[in-house]
Amino acid sequence: MGNELRGSKRKRPKPVEIVGASSIEPEEEEELTVHTSKLFELNIMAQDAVREFALHDIDDKEGLEKKRVAMHDAFTKLYDEAAGFLEASMTQEFDIAYLRSRIESSEGEAKEKLSTALKELEDDTQKSTSEMWMARVLAWLHQAAAASGPFVEREHEDKKKEASRHLAAVYTLLEKPFSAIPSKTDGAQKLRRVALGHMALGLMTGSSKAQEADSADIQSRSKAAEAEFYDEFLNELIGTESTFRQAFNPFDELIWRDMLSSFIFEQATDLYNEALPLFEKGKTVDKQRVSMIKAWKQNTAGLSEVYMAMTYNDIADAQMRSGNLEDAAKLYEQSSEAFGRAEKCFREVLSLQSNAEQSGSDKEGKKAQSLFCKAEAAVPTLSELLEVDNKEEAMAVLAEIFKDLKKAEKLAKARELVAAIKENLKIFSFIEDMLTKKTGDVGSIKGQIDFAKDLRKTALIEIVGKSLDEAGTKLSSDPSAALDSIREGLSSLGILLSLESDDEEVGTLRNRTLAMLSHLKYVIQFQVSSQRQHGVQFITSRILENLHASDSATYYKVIGETKAADELTDLGKLALATAYASEAQIFARQSEQWAFRAQLSRTNTLKEFDDEIAQFVEEDVSDSTVKLHDDTVRRIRQTVAAFEAATNELNSVKGEDIRSKNNVDAQVKQLQGVIVKFKGDLSRLLGAKSDFLAEVYSKKGDASKAKQYFSEASDRLREAVGNYTVAAQMFQNIGDADAAQSVDDKARTTDLIARGIWDNRQKMDRDETPTYLGDSELAALYLGTGGQ
Repeated sequence: MGNELRGSKRKRPKPVEIVGASSIEPEEEEELTVHTSKLFELNIMAQDAVREFALHDIDDKEGLEKKRVAMHDAFTKLYDEAAGFLEASMTQEFDIAYLRSRIESSEGEAKEKLSTALKELEDDTQKSTSEMWMARVLAWLHQAAAASGPFVEREHEDKKKEASRHLAAVYTLLEKPFSAIPSKTDGAQKLRRVALGHMALGLMTGSSKAQEADSADIQSRSKAAEAEFYDEFLNELIGTESTFRQAFNPFDELIWRDMLSSFIFEQATDLYNEALPLFEKGKTVDKQRVSMIKAWKQNTAGLSEVYMAMTYNDIADAQMRSGNLEDAAKLYEQSSEAFGRAEKCFREVLSLQSNAEQSGSDKEGKKAQSLFCKAEAAVPTLSELLEVDNKEEAMAVLAEIFKDLKKAEKLAKARELVAAIKENLKIFSFIEDMLTKKTGDVGSIKGQIDFAKDLRKTALIEIVGKSLDEAGTKLSSDPSAALDSIREGLSSLGILLSLESDDEEVGTLRNRTLAMLSHLKYVIQFQVSSQRQHGVQFITSRILENLHASDSATYYKVIGETKAADELTDLGKLALATAYASEAQIFARQSEQWAFRAQLSRTNTLKEFDDEIAQFVEEDVSDSTVKLHDDTVRRIRQTVAAFEAATNELNSVKGEDIRSKNNVDAQVKQLQGVIVKFKGDLSRLLGAKSDFLAEVYSKKGDASKAKQYFSEASDRLREAVGNYTVAAQMFQNIGDADAAQSVDDKARTTDLIARGIWDNRQKMDRDETPTYLGDSELAALYLGTGGQ
C-alpha cells in the first residue's frame, strides 16, 4: 500500500569545492561529527523504532519486548546526543570569569554595562544548563522505563545499570545553579530535596542519638519529594516534549509518550505508598497531609492504569489499521480492563469522581471496540462457510457475530463506531433473514455480504474524504482547525482499514491521510521553529520540520501528487539547511571566544615561561596553551563542516519557484564565501599556533625547531591571505560590499603579520634575536582585527 519510509542512513556532507580556495593538508584533518547530521539520523531511528514496535506481532512476546527496549534505547541515544551537543555549545564559564575580573577593575558607567552583560550571560548559562539537564533526564527516563515493561515479568538488569549511570549524570549536574521548569514545576529543586534527604538520613543514621521518629520524618519528606518529581515534573516534561515533537499522530508517535507516562505514575504510586507509613511514624502526624498523600496516591495509581490503557489502545489502533483484527480485539480488551482498574482507583477519592466516570466510559468504549473487531474478524470465516454451503456452522458463526455486535451497541460511545455497529447489524440481520428463508445452496449469500461491504466502504470513503477536503482548505491558514477536521475522519478511516486493508482505493485514502497529517505536522513545526531563535532546540525543531515534510512527500508521491511532494521535499531541505547553518553559527561564535582565550593564554604562558627559564625550570608550561589552540582550530573546523553541510543541503533544492522565492542561489554563493573566509580563519589560527611554538623554542634556544615553526606559521598565514582574498572577491561578486571590505581588511592585516614572521625566520638564519609579536599584533593574529 505504498507505506515505504526513508532509510535512516545519511551520508556525511561532502566539502564544498571552491575554485581558488586553499585547503588544509590531509594529515591535519580529523573526523568531525556534525551534530545536526547525528541528530537527524537519531530522530529517524527513534521514529522507525516506534513504528516497528507498534506493528510487531503481539503474540511474539520476546520479539515485542526486544522492539520495546530498542525503542527506548533509540530515544536514549537521541537525548544523549542532544545533551552532548548542548554541553559542547556552552562556553559561558570563561566569559563569566573574564567579565567578573573586568568588573573588579572598572568604575561608573563601564562597570554598570559590564554588570548588565554579566547578568545576561549568567541567565543564558542557567537556561542552557536547564535544557541540557532535562535532555539528560529524558535519556535516563527512557532507560528506566526500558528496565521493566508491561509485556514480560522479568526486569532487564543491564537496563537498570544503564538507568543508574544516566541518573548519576542527572544528579551530578545539580551542583550547578539552575531551575528546570517545563511548565510549572521545578524538577531540579525537587531532585535537590531528594538528594538532601538522602544526605540527612545518612547523617542521622550515623548519629549516636538517632531516633526512629526523626529518621521517619526525613524519609517521609524525601519519598514524597521524589514522588512529586515523578508525579509533577516528569509528567510536565513528557507533555512538553510530546507537544514539541508533534506527537499527536495516532498512527505511531503516541505510544512512547503513553508508555513513559504509565511508568512515571507507577513509580510515583510506589513512592507514595512507601512514604505513607513513614509519615505515620513521625514525631507529629499531620492527618491532613497523610489524607492528601493518600488521594495523590490514588490519582497516580489511576493515571498509571489510564496511560497503560492508552498504550494498549495505541497498539490496537495500529493493528486494526493493518487488518490484524484478532490482535486488535485482544488489545482493546486489555485496554478496557486497564481503564476498569483506573476507574476503581479514582472511585476511592471524592475529588476524583469525574476521572472515575471518564475511565468508566472509556472502559465501555474500548470493550465495544474489542467486540466490534472480534465480530469483524469472524466475517471471513462466515463467508468461507457460506461458500462451501455449510449452513449449520454459518448460522452458529452468525449468532456469535450478533452476540458481539449487540453487546458492542450497548457500550459504544464514539459516533463513528456506533454508526459502524448499526450498519453491521443491518447487514447481518439481512443475511440471517436470507439464511433462514433459503432452503437450497446458500453460497450465493456471500455475494450479498460483499455487496453490503462495498456500500459501507463507499459511505466511509465519503466521510473520510470530506474530512480531508475540509482539512486541506485550512491547512495553511488555520492548522488547529485542520487537525480537528483530520481527527474527525481518522476513526472512520480506522474502521475502513480494518475492513478493507488490501483494497487499493482504501490504501490510497490511507496514504492521502498520512500525507496530509505529516504536511500538517510540518506546518505546525514550522510555527514552533519560528518561536525559537537559535540553539539546540531550534536545530531539533528544524530537523523535525524536515522529517515531517519528507514523510508527507513520501505519501504524496505514492498517491501521484508529485507537485506537492516535490515542494515539501524542498521545504524540508530548506529547514535542514537552516539547522546546519545554526550549528555553524554556534561554533563560529565559539571559535572567536576560544581564539581570545588562546591569545590570553599565550601571553600568560610566555610570561610564566620567561620566569621559569630564569629559574632553570625544565617543566614545559606551554602544553595547556597548545591545547587551547587545538580546541580553537577544532571549533573552526566544526564551523566549516556545518556550513558546508548547509550549502550542500540548500543547493539540493530543485524547484525553481522555491529557489527563486527563497533566494537560494544568492544564499549558496554567500555561504560559499563564508566557508572560504572561515578556511582563512582556520589557516590563521594554525599559523598562530605555529608562531607560538616558534617563540617558545626560540626562547629555549632550539633554533632548528624555532625556524621550522616560523616557516610553518608564515606558510599558514599566507594560505589564510589567499583564502581571504578569494572570499573578498566572492562577496564582491554578489554585491556584499561590507563583507568584502571586512575580509579584505583581514587579508591585509594577516599579510603584514606573515611578513613579520618571515622576517623572524630570516633573522634566525642570521643568528639574530627575533622580534616577537606585541599586543596589537597578537590581537590581529588571533582575532583577525587590526589590533584596535
